[in-house]
Amino acid sequence: MGLLKKLFSSGGTRSQREEGRNVHREYVRCSRCGEKLSVRVDLSNELTPQYDEGEGAYYVRKGVVGAGQTRCFQTIEVELYFSAERQLVSRYITGGEFITREEFYEGDDI
Repeated sequence: MGLLKKLFSSGGTRSQREEGRNVHREYVRCSRCGEKLSVRVDLSNELTPQYDEGEGAYYVRKGVVGAGQTRCFQTIEVELYFSAERQLVSRYITGGEFITREEFYEGDDI
């Protein structure tokens, strides 16, 4: 059984694999209820090319809604602009604020 598991596993846990070079993650906090949310962007599949002379070569907009545990269903809109090398150039948010990864995990026993 161990041989089959090694043969078909791609190495590492799922969270380790998905946090590879093709994923960008932002952390946000709702301005209404304070719920902390993680926003995952797949750099290979979710970016839209920008053909005009805008802020970056690629763009993505995500609408994020929390779990509703506090009965707050406000949509947080996150806009991210990336360079041709898929590096973050600028970011904007409506309905919330950006927080750091440390702030996101603060108070959690992980």
